[in-house]
Amino acid sequence: MSTPTHLNYEKPLLLLGSCFSDEIGSILQNNGFTCMVNPGGTIFHPLAIANLLEWALNDPAPLRSYVRDDVHLSWDLSGTFYALSTADFNHKVGLLYSDLRHYLRNASHLLLTFGTAWAYELKNDSKIVANCHKAPATKFDKKLTSIDELKHSWIPLLDKLLAFNPGLQLIFTVSPVRHLKDGLVENTRSKARLHLLIETLCSGTNCAYFEAYEIVLDQLRDYSYFKEDGIHPNQKAVSNVWNIFQERFLDEQTRKTLEQWAAIQRTKAHRILYPDSIEAKKFESQIRQKETEFLIKNPQFKGSTRG
Repeated sequence: MSTPTHLNYEKPLLLLGSCFSDEIGSILQNNGFTCMVNPGGTIFHPLAIANLLEWALNDPAPLRSYVRDDVHLSWDLSGTFYALSTADFNHKVGLLYSDLRHYLRNASHLLLTFGTAWAYELKNDSKIVANCHKAPATKFDKKLTSIDELKHSWIPLLDKLLAFNPGLQLIFTVSPVRHLKDGLVENTRSKARLHLLIETLCSGTNCAYFEAYEIVLDQLRDYSYFKEDGIHPNQKAVSNVWNIFQERFLDEQTRKTLEQWAAIQRTKAHRILYPDSIEAKKFESQIRQKETEFLIKNPQFKGSTRG
């Protein structure tokens, strides 16, 4: 397993996959990195993610569509990607295609989080869906994807990604969120297949594994690090994971820059007792000045794109 180059402000980042991509992507965006995070919505299955990447790497083609009442959706995307007319949906799909290709071509890193190996195949075409969109269960066949199927898709896909962007670094993670609706044993078997897939992919160059799954479930392993549902990591857990992520993938200078920004934001969040007072207005002016000076000093601290 290779060690990827550090993330930096000079090139954009692309994050795809399950909820962990959303969490880390949001933190990166709030800390000035140029990121695109799940532009097609949150996607959990490795083959659904692979299908989206294959689509973006090839010539323009329509996505599979599904219309529920007046809502236009795609079997290849999350339910958060929708439109209320065919024309608007096709326009949004076109923008998604362009944006994904742009980020795949220019990103320094692609961060991928796999959530589950349990797949739902649409009976009409025997292809996996990224989301069932609350359609009747009779439309789908549920199955646990084999490790051979996962490798068959992802090994050649890595070659295509690196041919498209030779400098692209890939960081894989497994979501620490348990898919308990599938059952405890079934969830464990599912996660095991994701780990085996990533082990194979990370045996080559340009790929690395970040142990978010192990940090949350083995190192923290306390319900005080989970939300009330006992399944999703809470903010305290995410902060712990982010701190370790910084140590692994950000250089010292970038971490210092982030700490300076964090200090300004902590001061900015300070509760003002008398907001209309002269003292309060002076305080707010000083904070704006510090923020302006920071951004002038760090022009690489950029905006970002969130899907």
